[in-house]
Amino acid sequence: MTELASPELVQETSHALAVAKDFKVTTQDQYIASADRLKAIKALSKKLDDTFDPHIKRAFDAHRALVAEKKQHQQPLLDAEGYVKRAVLGYQQEQERIRREAEAKAQEEARKERERLEAQAAKAAEKGKSEKAEALQAQAAAVVAPILAPTLPKIAGLSTRITYRAEVVGKLELVKAVVAGLVPLNALDPNMTFLNNQARVLKEDLIYPGVRVIQESGIASRSA
Repeated sequence: MTELASPELVQETSHALAVAKDFKVTTQDQYIASADRLKAIKALSKKLDDTFDPHIKRAFDAHRALVAEKKQHQQPLLDAEGYVKRAVLGYQQEQERIRREAEAKAQEEARKERERLEAQAAKAAEKGKSEKAEALQAQAAAVVAPILAPTLPKIAGLSTRITYRAEVVGKLELVKAVVAGLVPLNALDPNMTFLNNQARVLKEDLIYPGVRVIQESGIASRSA
């Protein structure tokens, strides 16, 4: 890989680090001198920006162009895959609907047969034919609708994946449920983007229950 930074620039940045490691601020003069030191560091940082940023931009633009071209060629394949998967899923769902209807019909027929046998058993019992009544009751208990297996063949490389996701349809109701202890607290994540923006605007005047304003200090410097 080509070294873009010149030996002089590398030496300057190394020297800046060495000086900074031993830099102390214990007097007013050193405090004032710190501004010049920071400006010098910023100036070196600007040199690095001027050296590397044009190359980084060209590399980024080339990367973005390649990604866009790949996406352009890949999109027809993604669309084709989607069409085929939707067709497969539609067929699966239709076959499952047919299976469930057949299973429900078999269950209904089994129910009617049990009721018929139970009615005959009741009549036999009324006539004092206890053995026949018991036999009919046993036959009725033995009538069970079959569980119909799926008719779709197993195909190597093709499987159906069922996923579940949640959708909040009532935010206030969810909050109330958390407060009531019906839903875990983890169901509610703080909106830190909103809270940080409020802290920057309101500063110490931000008074929200359960929220504390944190003030952090830092030094800002310019190259010139």
